[in-house]
Amino acid sequence: MRFLKDDRIKTVVQVGSTAGTLGLHFVSGTVVGLVIGYYLDKWLGTEPWMTMIWALLGIMAGFKMVFEDVRKLQMREEARKKQQQGSLKQENGEHDA
Repeated sequence: MRFLKDDRIKTVVQVGSTAGTLGLHFVSGTVVGLVIGYYLDKWLGTEPWMTMIWALLGIMAGFKMVFEDVRKLQMREEARKKQQQGSLKQENGEHDA
């Protein structure tokens, strides 16, 4: 496989890995919440309350992790754009004062 000069393959892989990570974070938060709630219900005999409460906490934690990942992705993209603009200025002979 030949690597392209404009790094399209690298971009596709990064986007795919980020999307996979977002999905895993959301699902893992929910599953962990469900498991904790299930075992607390069995231990305390409070079925189905702990499962519902911890499932909601897991879903909220999953949303929080997804939100943080999206913010990091946006910051990385902004930094990349600034870096590209800086390199374009240098190519054109412009320098920041």
